[in-house]
Order: sequence, then C-alpha cells, then structure tokens
Amino acid sequence: MKNKNNTDVYTAWQALINEKTVGDDRVRTEIVQSWLRSRVVDPFSKHRHQLPNRLLQSKLAENVHLISLARPVIRELSEIEGLDLAALTDLDAYIVDIAGKNEYYELLGLRFQEQDVGTNAIGTALVLDRPIEVKGSEHYRQVYHTASGAAVPVHNREALVGVLAAYCMSGPLPAGIIQALKLGVKIIENQFQYKAEQSQITHIYHNTCSSIIDFFHDGFFVVDAQDNLINVNQSCCQMLGVADRESLIGEYLGNLLADDASVLANLLSSDPNQFVNKFSLKGPAGIIPCSLVRRRITRNPDGSQQTVLGFVVEGKELEPEKRPALSGAYGEDASSVNNLIGHSEKWNEIKKLVLRAARVSSSVLIEGESGTGKELVARAIHEESGLKGPFVAINCGAIPKELLQSELFGYEEGAFTGARKGGALGKLELGDGGTVFLDEIGEMPFDMQVNLLRFLQDKMVTRIGGAVSKKVDVRIIAATNRRLKTEVSMGRFREDLYYRLNVISIELPPLRERELDIPPITRHFIQSICRQFKRDIVSISDAAMHVLCAYRWPGNVRELRNVIENAIVFTEGSIITEDLLPSYLRENLFAKLPPLPESGEAAVLSNHELRGLTIEEARKINQKTAAELERNEILQLLDQYGGNVSQVARHMGISRNTIYRKMKNYKIEV
Repeated sequence: MKNKNNTDVYTAWQALINEKTVGDDRVRTEIVQSWLRSRVVDPFSKHRHQLPNRLLQSKLAENVHLISLARPVIRELSEIEGLDLAALTDLDAYIVDIAGKNEYYELLGLRFQEQDVGTNAIGTALVLDRPIEVKGSEHYRQVYHTASGAAVPVHNREALVGVLAAYCMSGPLPAGIIQALKLGVKIIENQFQYKAEQSQITHIYHNTCSSIIDFFHDGFFVVDAQDNLINVNQSCCQMLGVADRESLIGEYLGNLLADDASVLANLLSSDPNQFVNKFSLKGPAGIIPCSLVRRRITRNPDGSQQTVLGFVVEGKELEPEKRPALSGAYGEDASSVNNLIGHSEKWNEIKKLVLRAARVSSSVLIEGESGTGKELVARAIHEESGLKGPFVAINCGAIPKELLQSELFGYEEGAFTGARKGGALGKLELGDGGTVFLDEIGEMPFDMQVNLLRFLQDKMVTRIGGAVSKKVDVRIIAATNRRLKTEVSMGRFREDLYYRLNVISIELPPLRERELDIPPITRHFIQSICRQFKRDIVSISDAAMHVLCAYRWPGNVRELRNVIENAIVFTEGSIITEDLLPSYLRENLFAKLPPLPESGEAAVLSNHELRGLTIEEARKINQKTAAELERNEILQLLDQYGGNVSQVARHMGISRNTIYRKMKNYKIEV
C-alpha cells in the first residue's frame, strides 16, 4: 500500500501523463524537471535496451579499470540488509557490474539513460551529475513504481566516468544508503587518484631514467626481472641500428645476444663471482663485440627489480660512415619518400616539398600536430639528400635543461663530475656530414636558443670544458607541434632563431584533412605490425574501414597505428571486424547522422538518443561517404599506375579480383 507521500506523487505523475502538466508542489523540483525531460518515453512500456553478449564483452573490456576498482565496494554494498542489488554503470548508463540477489544479474548490460526509461536514479544522477534517490512513483515508467533506487556519480579526477547505485525492487531503501554510496564512491575515486599518482611517478621515473642514460655515450640496457628490455639509451639504438627505443622495449634481451644462454645468465646474475664482461650483440652490421663496463641491480618505485647494464663496443668508436644505418619506424626503408604512405592531394604536396628540400642544404622547419609524422618526413629528407653522414635525432623536450648543452655540443674529460674519461662527442659532432633532427624545438630553453643560433651562424662547435672550436658540416631539421610564430610573438622563442630555422617551411596536415590516405595507411600498418608480431597477415572488413574513415583522428597517424595494433592483438581470426575497434570509433558514426528536425515530436530527440540505432543502421547512413573515399582512392591509383590493375591491387594489399569487383560496383572503367 502506498503511503500518503507516495500517493501524492502518484497523483502528480498521473496528472503529467494524462494532462501533460504538474500543477502543484507535491513533487521535488529535480523529479519534475526529469519527468519533463522524459516525455519522449512511453510511461507504460516495458521495453529494455540491453547489449547482446558480444557487445557486452566489449563494453566490459573498455571499463575494466573502473570495474576492478569498484568491484570490492559493490560486493560490500550488496550485503547491506534491505538491498536487492548494488550496481556500477559506465558513462552511458550501461550496467557493467552487479552484486546482490541472483535473479537480478540479468540486468548486466542494461542501459538506464533517461532517454531510455525516463526518470530513474542512474540516468538522472548522470544528467544532474550529483547524488539522487528516486522512490516509487517518482520513476517515470510505471513498471518501476514499486522500486526505490539511489545513485552517486563516480569521477576520475574531474571527469564523470559512471555511477554507483543501489536498489530495492519492492520497497523503500534502507536508511543512510546515500551516505553509504558516497563513501563507496570516495573509496573508488581515491583509488583512481592513487593509481594515477603511481603511474605519474613511474612515468617521471622512466623519463628521468631515459634522460640520464641518454647522457652517456656508452650503451645502456635496462631489463626487468623477466630479462625483457624496459629501457635503452640512444647510444645503444645507434649501435644496433634502430631508430627509436620504443621498438626495443619489451624485447627479450637474449634475442639481441649472439652468445649462448650462459652469457645472458652471467650478465644478469647478482653473484659477483659470475660476472662476465665480454659479450656480442646481433645488429644490421653483423656481430658487434662489446665489453660490459658497469652493472647495477636496482628497483623501480613500484618495487619491481631491474638490472642496468652499461657497455661499450670493443675497440675505438665507429666512424660515422661505418655505423649501421638506422631503420625507420615502419620498415627497412621507411625513411624513403616512397614510403611516406598516402596519395591525397595534400600528402602528394608534402612529398614534393620533401624532394625539393632534399636538393639543398638549407635548414628546415616542420610544423604539425602530434602524431602527423614529423620525424618520418625529416628522415625522408635526409635519405633523399644523399648525405653520407648519419641522421641523428634529439628530443629537446625530453632532456633536462642542464644536460641539453652537453648533449648537443659534447664535453671534455673532467668538464664536470661524472664526465666520461676522454670526453664525449655531442650530437652536432656526431651528425657531421649528415643531419641533426631537433624534435620539439619549441621546448628548448631560451638560454640554449642563443647557443643554437650561434652554431647556425658559424657551424662551430666548442665542447663544454674545452677551448678548441671545431667546424662541422651538418644540416639542421627542426620540428614542433606548436605554432612557432605564435611562440615568438609571446616572447617564448627567439625571433632571430625562428628565421634561421624557417628557411624551408613544411606544415604537415592532420589525418582528418587527408581522409583518402586512411585506407592505405591502415593496410600498411596491418602488414608491418603482423610482420613485427610474426603472425599471418590479416585483412580488414569494409565495415571496419568505414568506421575508421568516419573518425576525426585527433591523435593522427600515431592514434591510427595504436588502434590497428590493438585490433591485431585481439583478433582471433584472419580479419579485423568493426567490433574489434574501440567503442568511441563506432559511436563516432552517429556524429555524421543527418540533422534533427526543428519541430515536431522527433525534435526532442538528441544525437545521444539516436544511439538506439544498431551499428548496421548507422553504417548504412555513413556508407556513402566511405564508399566515395574508396572510389576516389582506386581512381587515383589507376591514374598513378596507368590503369595497371595488378599494381593497384598490390598497393592496396588486396587481390585483383577484389579490385575488379570494386571497380564494377563503383562503375569505374579503365
């Protein structure tokens, strides 16, 4: 039987349903406002929006961090007497974890947005972004009038990530439930904060370690307790002929040694009697004899063990022309302009600029958003220039200010405490006869900019602690994700240095402005990543490609590569389907839906409401745009290869029969 308060609320609810108005103050203001937002929902419907198992598993995987932190709290809450269940939802109001009576576990994957079921604790708490309790007839749908629910939003720092909720399905909630939920949320949010701080400490520690070991011209390995590489320095990369340290992270150290397993065991042993100082590395130039000069077993901030190994190549330092060539990030010849993947109009213009810049020795400034391929373009300029010297890269934002000068200009023996016997070459000397790539030049400290400007004027290098200057012949290519002209106007970058660097200017377009390049870049990444993981080459479905082409890619090519690598890791078959792509990509399909009507009942719907469409329905709406991109790609390739279908098929990584089928579908004639 309803108490008087609930009877009053029920009467007000009936008035809203029948007369479309609430004419008194018997109902809380936030409930009335939610009722008004919920009028697009059928109050007598029992329809539920629930994810099928395949999509539910994907949803759970996306929220695994949130679920892992909240699960102990949910289990404790479900033990409160008088509760039927405790639940956790994600930002879209899907229940992603549940605890309580067995009959309610079927609610997993159910969505409780206001647009789905009207006023309810979960959906309304998400809209208001504050705790709320919804009792009996305050629910908009009649089917929930016997239930009571309470919900408190969960935040990860400032961002809303979900809701912690408790329900009694046939009566009032126990007293103090909101306070219990708030306490549970506080525990979860504190865990988020703790994990973030630990991650930041580890990140800072890793970056600091990278900067310190990069300071040494000896090679350095850092390995974990499983003998896998967790860090290497630039000198080590140079010895092995590898362009960047990330390609070595995670590699088993034994795979890099040319010796038997006993040498590895002795290298990493904590027993001083087993210490060996001779070993050999396998590199592009063949076997590299090395001597171990230092070893230290230490621990990370998280308590895990690591071993630091410092080593030198036996004999004198290799001359620049004898050093192994650096491999690019995407293959043996990734530096070549031919491997600047893409054939959109904007990207073809970049290729032309690369070839023009390669013919002269002028300084080059490359500007573009993070992930657009600035270093790849710089390497292409170097390779096409035919310079005999090496390509030497240095990240101006990753090296501490006090180390940057010695990194660039080198130092003499005894120049400072810890200086290497015999001194060390700086990056500018190492690059003699070649190219020095100054990445993130906008991060260079202001006082260091003076020294770089002086070098650009006379090409003379004086090591720290030295009195003799040496002239070096090196080309400078700089890159930044900032607008350097704006930095000049703000007084954060020297104007005279800006004009010295900006002799040839190349501005890289973001990936969203070269949609035509998404398919070939995707296929290129699939092939290179599959080779890297030593697995059979997989393909990608048309539906998945449509999803990729519809997305804006704020992280540019780097983000695309991460998405493809993730899909390849988790695919169990031979094809990447759209369900293997992150949900934010699939949901992006809805961003390109037709505009909503300006009046009428449908006008109250939001794009968020339209997520009730299936992926298939959304794909059909967007398919025309993606098909036009593919048709244009095939037309451009046919023109590029003079109508040779075999070469087009080889370029796109698909069979000739598939090309012929697509040409027939798109009404393309050769």
